[in-house]
Amino acid sequence: GIAMLVGLYEMVSTMMDYQFTSTVSHFVAEEDLGAHFSSVFAFTNFIAVLVQLFLTRWVLVRMGVTSALLVLPAAALLGEAGFVLLPGLLLGSLLNTLDNAFAYSINQSSKEALYVPVKQEVKYQGKAFIDILVLRSSKAIAALLSLLLTTALVGFENTRWLSVIVLALLIVWMMVIRNIRPIYNRMVATATASGDIPLVAVDKLASVNELVAEGTTTPTGEEHK
Repeated sequence: GIAMLVGLYEMVSTMMDYQFTSTVSHFVAEEDLGAHFSSVFAFTNFIAVLVQLFLTRWVLVRMGVTSALLVLPAAALLGEAGFVLLPGLLLGSLLNTLDNAFAYSINQSSKEALYVPVKQEVKYQGKAFIDILVLRSSKAIAALLSLLLTTALVGFENTRWLSVIVLALLIVWMMVIRNIRPIYNRMVATATASGDIPLVAVDKLASVNELVAEGTTTPTGEEHK
């Protein structure tokens, strides 16, 4: 399940980034590109900090890990739907913010929390497989798909039709999260019953950092000796 989430994210993110850069290159003069990119990246980082400080913990604790995982694809879905209807500079630039501001805050925290109830040997093997094979192959597939589509559909006006594929991937992504929920709940219940993690409400595990703060695990999920 985690591998599918990572793969889908990398494919969606690569195509959204292509749409972002293509939109900016189309609407902004060459001499102003640096300034525009800098402004967008600064705004994205600012939103990411706000999300991490004021939204991430609240969503994780109040709504649960699997619900928190839905924030990024739901936000991206709204952005892509808007870009299909109004493919302009504002919405094209906003795609970068919707992707990166949530990816490196609430999505990263909730994705790491999925590893907490996983057994150590499975966790290390799984992370190696995901980081080496899934992540890189997903980026390559997305880049190739973007290249093929934009070659077939020449011109900026056709860039927005990438959104049709992105929207389909986002729907699949959200369905995967829905299917992960009962599996994750069972794993948390099993790990809690066996004493591998402290007693927490099922699907209300705040984050890996919370367990670390309690002195129960290390950042990689190992128990303190």
